[in-house]
Amino acid sequence: MTWIALLMMSPALALGQGELRDPTRPPTQGEIDAWFGDGPGPGQSAPFQLQSILLAPKRRIAVIDGQRLRLGETVDNAEVMLIEPGRVVLERNGERIELTIETHLTNNNDGSGN
Repeated sequence: MTWIALLMMSPALALGQGELRDPTRPPTQGEIDAWFGDGPGPGQSAPFQLQSILLAPKRRIAVIDGQRLRLGETVDNAEVMLIEPGRVVLERNGERIELTIETHLTNNNDGSGN
């Protein structure tokens, strides 16, 4: 009976050891570069990858390197300074880093999407 309890607890123990990775998620560009040895050299940091920008009247979120970030939050020691359509500005060690993403926004209110 004890071994059954231990067996049932093993998934809970695995969760406590860190974030689980979705095995069906495609690799990031950084993971691909690391696999092929094309990653950043010693002392260099990888460039940030802006994956998504979510804008709402009372909330702005940028998804950078798989992390959801709001204004003032940090990723790899870089603080999120600005989130706007198609663009996020980070600051790290006094250096301004601008990330862009292609947008397909329209300003039509007729529902046509053109």
